[in-house]
Amino acid sequence: MFVGTLPVWGRLLETSSVRVPAAARFLAGVAVSTFGDWLTTFALAVVLYDATHSVAVTAGYMLVRVAPRPLGAWLGGPLGDLASPRGAILGAALTQGAVTAALAVPLTLGHSLWAVFVLAGLSQLVGGSWQPLTSALMARLAAGGARHSINLAYILLGSGMMLVSPAIGALLLPLLGPVPLVLGDAATFLLAAGLFLSLPAMGGGAAQSLTVRDAATGGFSAAFRVPVLRIVAVGAFSASVVITALQAALPALASERFGSSADAGFCWAAVGLGGVLGSLLALWRPLRSPTVILPALGGEIALIGAVAVAGAPALDLLLLAGSTAAASLAQIEGGVVTQSQAPDIVGRVQGAVSTSRFLGMASGATLALVLALLVTWQVLVLALALVGLVLLGASALGPRGTRAISLEPTSTTGVASDRSL
Repeated sequence: MFVGTLPVWGRLLETSSVRVPAAARFLAGVAVSTFGDWLTTFALAVVLYDATHSVAVTAGYMLVRVAPRPLGAWLGGPLGDLASPRGAILGAALTQGAVTAALAVPLTLGHSLWAVFVLAGLSQLVGGSWQPLTSALMARLAAGGARHSINLAYILLGSGMMLVSPAIGALLLPLLGPVPLVLGDAATFLLAAGLFLSLPAMGGGAAQSLTVRDAATGGFSAAFRVPVLRIVAVGAFSASVVITALQAALPALASERFGSSADAGFCWAAVGLGGVLGSLLALWRPLRSPTVILPALGGEIALIGAVAVAGAPALDLLLLAGSTAAASLAQIEGGVVTQSQAPDIVGRVQGAVSTSRFLGMASGATLALVLALLVTWQVLVLALALVGLVLLGASALGPRGTRAISLEPTSTTGVASDRSL
């Protein structure tokens, strides 16, 4: 399914400054693993909610899914700069596949739900490293204007998998149960690992060994010195707080407004559809600018907050889709800006952004877990959206610092030369 679409993605990428066949295989690997990941995310959330009928339990599941990711992203940043991003992401895919397959054991036994939480947490500890590693890898596969195309394709494929995977899960879960979906997820990691193995060998960007201090804080220092990167990092945190809180409440939302908790899969599908639409909007050249990042992030947060007060199923789906469309615009341009840093810092800068995003997810899940017993999910989501908008505005009004980097490459050496891969 995915390999057959590679010529399409090859035409989308700009051949003047991108390794087209290698980039297409990379994108196919990301797509297939994302498809499987959403099957597991959807299935386990619904299984836990149906077993307990508690938003607090699903919030706890979201917490163990996201709490280990900041550590994974923080470690993945320097790893992407020092080691081969291909080798590192290959190892991550194989490890996550093995841990995901192990989830089938407690699900088959029908008890020991604590094991589901533990295994999900271990999987996401490794999964946190994916964003820094894929960003470092994309920076080596594409340069200049082609970075818009590879980031657009990356977000478009991810959103497309989010669109189809939960909807398929919503149809298959009542028929098959969660175990086949989890094993399918494990198989997609194995297939992705094979695609990543086929990529060209590539070394780390750092010319020499990093000090412990540079490895630990270099990405954050670089990100918060550049105003646009500061907005990307703080926006990633703010948006993730409110989005994760809403994700924890989606089974309850679906049960209240759609009639069944399993219909949460269609809410996730609306999120995926919005990501696809946002990626297609990014084809319009006036939107290919760092100036879209701030308003897109603001729109993403505001629309999620509006879901709390909407109340109509059709409007809920529309707002979810609109929020993700805005998020896609911000992520595409944020990815271009991040990957346009010096080659020896890309992994750590993306690591700082990803750590901020995952800290936001962990904060959102924690707040949902703690406050679910005190306030309704509607009050929780709306309040967090307002706080997120305040934080985003503060990041934009902060110190001007270093001027934004140029997005045009000074050289494409080592990128355009390898077209036969």
